Amino acid sequence: MAEFIECGSVSISYDAQGIATVSFVVVNTSSSDLFGDYNSFSFGGVSFTGAVMSMQSSPIAGSNGWNQWQIQWQGVGN
Repeated sequence: MAEFIECGSVSISYDAQGIATVSFVVVNTSSSDLFGDYNSFSFGGVSFTGAVMSMQSSPIAGSNGWNQWQIQWQGVGN
């Protein structure tokens, strides 16, 4: 499976208690959900640990099997 994170889609915000909410788009050739694939990852030198809260997928028209996954994630960054 080929996969990449669309860097321009990354949005990170923190609440008053330090919980991070991260939104990003993954483009890949899989039609299987990605809930277990993003328990930990790094953006901009910050390591995040948590869980996917929601995701939606849609096929990319004319792309020969590529899908776009919009992911909402919550956890902590250090």
